[in-house]
Amino acid sequence: MADTELISGDTALAALAAGPEPVRAVPEIPGMARIEEHSAWPVLSRLTVTLTAGIPLNRFKVRDLLRLETGQVIESVWPDTEDVPVKAGQVQLGWSEFEVVEQELAVRLTRLA
Repeated sequence: MADTELISGDTALAALAAGPEPVRAVPEIPGMARIEEHSAWPVLSRLTVTLTAGIPLNRFKVRDLLRLETGQVIESVWPDTEDVPVKAGQVQLGWSEFEVVEQELAVRLTRLA
């Protein structure tokens, strides 16, 4: 039988008059406090994950892409005071900021999602 069934008005009133159904205890499902406790952790911990920290360039067009030159600076509407989202696929993990470290562009994680 389906989880939901159609009942007559008299039956519904009788059920309401009888009071609420007793609360059933939900069995506790054993869980993990940390992912490192999972039996597959030795394999999972070696998987590679691609992280992205991106700034949207809403007005950037294909012709702009084709005209790119070394050293060119591209303007963004992203506020320079706002942190940049960090994602793994479609999942946002946190926010970051860009900075230069020894002439290399780096991403510093500022907070977790």
